[in-house]
Parts: sequence; C-alpha cells; structure tokens
Amino acid sequence: MANVITALKAEIARIARREIRQVVVPLHKPVVATRHAVADLKRRVADLEKENQRLAALLSKVPEPAPAEEPVKAKGWISGKGILSLRRKLGLSQEAFAQLVEVSPNAVYQWEHKSGMLRLRAKTRTAVMAVRELGAREAKAKLSEQAGAGKAKPASKTKH
Repeated sequence: MANVITALKAEIARIARREIRQVVVPLHKPVVATRHAVADLKRRVADLEKENQRLAALLSKVPEPAPAEEPVKAKGWISGKGILSLRRKLGLSQEAFAQLVEVSPNAVYQWEHKSGMLRLRAKTRTAVMAVRELGAREAKAKLSEQAGAGKAKPASKTKH
C-alpha cells in the first residue's frame, strides 16, 4: 500500500510540475526582457549621476558673477521744467548737462523750452534718469571723468 501512495504522490507532483511549467514558460521571455531593461536603466541612471557630479564640480569651480548694479529706472516723468530744475540743481550749464546725458546742447535747450512731458529715446531717458540720482558733486566728478577719458561728444559737422 505504501508503494501505491508514493506512486500517487509522484504522479501528482509530476502533473503539478507540468501545469506550473505551462503557466511559467510563456512568462519567461518577458521577465528576462524586463530584467535587461531594468539593468540598462540602472546603468543609465548611474551614468547620469556621474555626469551630474562632474558638472556640479565644474560649476563649483566657476566663480559666481558679481551682482549687477541695480539698473536705473527708465520709467518716470520727464518734463522741460524738470530738466531745467535738474540742471540748475546740479549747477551745470546746458553744454555740461548735454555732455553728461550724451546729447547735443541744442537738445537740452529744446527740452527746457518745451511744455509738458518730453518723449525721449530709451537711451536718453535712461541717462536722464541716472543723472536725476546724482548730486552736484557726483555730476561734476562724472563730467571731469568723461572729459579725462575723452568721452566728450565730437563737435557737430558743419558745411563749409
């Protein structure tokens, strides 16, 4: 009777293995492909982390740029009366003020005699707004610096 029981157990085990194999074998190829994909992704992540560390080290060697000066606001009202009072506050002649904002003296004259708000080009507006921030001493120092550096505007061309 023991032989029958062992034979029965062996047959049940054999059939169970066959059934399991029928279920597992179709899954073998996708599982292997997934393992390969995971291994490849791990390699790529490792490479990217290595590259990231290299770039971080390179970035730490690059000096941090100095904070830029706060740009002068180009917005604000500029009127002829305001130009005149600014020029007088700074104690400058029309020619000196013109040199400071890099325009012609005639432009300063025209601005001062215009009523209402002035419509200036962006570069000129920025220069006037920057001069607004200066005091009399600073303006004269800047003028002498410009004269020393040869930044004075060349004389206008005249017909001969």
